[in-house]
Amino acid sequence: MVTSFATDARAEHSTDKFLKGPYLQNVSKSSVTVMWESRHESTCRVELLGHDGAPTRGIESEQENVHEVVVDGLEPGKRYKYAVDCASERATGEFATAPDHSAPFMFVAFGDSRSYVGQHLAVVERVRREVPDFILGTGDMVNQGSSSEDWQQFFDIERDLLHENVLFPSLGNHDRQGRGRTADNYRKYFAVPENAPNPERYYAFSYGNSRFLVLDSNAYSFSLTDQAAWIEQQLRAARMDKRVKHIFVSMHHPPFSISLHGGHKQLRDAWTPMFEKYGVDAVFSGHDHNYQRAERSGVHYFVTGGGGAPLYPRSKRASELDKSAVKYLERTNHYLRVHIIGEYVEVTAFRTDGTVMESMSWGRLPESKQALVAFAAGAKMTKPELEASAQDELRAAPDESARFGLMGKLGALMVLGAAAVIVVTLKK
Repeated sequence: MVTSFATDARAEHSTDKFLKGPYLQNVSKSSVTVMWESRHESTCRVELLGHDGAPTRGIESEQENVHEVVVDGLEPGKRYKYAVDCASERATGEFATAPDHSAPFMFVAFGDSRSYVGQHLAVVERVRREVPDFILGTGDMVNQGSSSEDWQQFFDIERDLLHENVLFPSLGNHDRQGRGRTADNYRKYFAVPENAPNPERYYAFSYGNSRFLVLDSNAYSFSLTDQAAWIEQQLRAARMDKRVKHIFVSMHHPPFSISLHGGHKQLRDAWTPMFEKYGVDAVFSGHDHNYQRAERSGVHYFVTGGGGAPLYPRSKRASELDKSAVKYLERTNHYLRVHIIGEYVEVTAFRTDGTVMESMSWGRLPESKQALVAFAAGAKMTKPELEASAQDELRAAPDESARFGLMGKLGALMVLGAAAVIVVTLKK
C-alpha cells in the first residue's frame, strides 16, 4: 500500500517543477514564509494576488533547490492569495495572517504520521475539512529522518493541506538522522522562529492571546538541560504579559502516558514543575501512538500520536504515577481541534470517521457576545446557555450529542439560524 501510493505520487508529480510544496511556515501578524523544493536549482518568484488575480507584489527567490521566501509587511488577521512561479510551473493558494490578540482562533494538533500512508492520508483529509488557523505537529513526521524518500512521502501526502495551512512542527526521535542524532533534513525543510539558543530545534511563537513553546524533548540531544533556562525565561515573560491569556507547549515525548513508551521521567522531573509554576494550560505530545488525556496539578496533558504510525495499546506495566494522571486512552487514528475564545479553551478529539471521542473545556467565556458572534458568524445563544456550556469539566455523557462541545453546538445553531433565515425569506 505504501509503495503504491509513493509510486503514484512520484508519477503524478514527475513533470512538476515543484518537488515539494509550495507550503506555508512561520505565520505572524505581519508575515508568512512560503517554501518549496524545485527539481533543479532555479530562481522563482512569489506573488501576492489581488481580488482579480492580478499580482500586487512580487518577491524573487535565490537560485537554489529548497526555496524559503519571507513575505512581510502584511496586515493582521487578513486573508491573502498568493502564487509561486517557477520556470514554466505556477501554483496558487491562500493564507491568513495571525489576528490581533483579542480575536478568537482555532488550531489542530496531531503527530506520529510516519509509516502507514492510508491512515496518515485519512487524518489529513479530515483535518483539511476543519480549515484551522494553523497546525501544531507533535513530531515523528517520517520513519527515518535521513531518508529523502520518507520526507518526499510526507510532503506528497500533506501537499494540499500544507499548501494553505501553516505547520508549526516539533522534532520527534524518528525525524532525527544518523548516529550523531542531527536534524539536517528537518532544518532544511522547515522555517520556524529563530528565537532560541539552538535555532529551529526549539522555539516559541505567539498567536492571538496565546504563547506557544515548541520544545525538543529528545534526550540524545541533551536538550532537557540545555533548554531549561530558556523555557523558564519564556514562561516568566509570558506570565508577565497581560495580553497572554494562555500558554501551550508542544513536544514529542509525553510526561505522562500509560501506553508502551510510558511517561518520560527525566522530562517530567525537569520540566513539569515549571509548567505547573507558570500555569501552562496544556501540553501536546506524541510518541505513544494513540490518544490520551491526563491532568496533573492543574496542567492538561494530551497525547496525540494517532497520525498514521502503528497504533499502540495500553501498557500492562504503566507506573502508578502515570496511571493516576491519565484519565482516558483510546487506540485510534485521530486529531485534536482546539478552540480559543478569550479565556475559554475547548479541546475536542476526533476519530478519522468524524466521530467525537471526547470534548473538554476550561476557562470563562467572554462577557461580551461580540467575540462569539465573530467566531460563530451569527449564532445566537443566551448568556445562561453559554455559561452552562463552558463548565470546566469533561463532557463524558454516553451519547455523542452530549459530548459535542460548545463549538459544535454553535455550529449546529448556525445551521438552524441559516434554516430560519431561509424559511422567513420564503414566507416573504
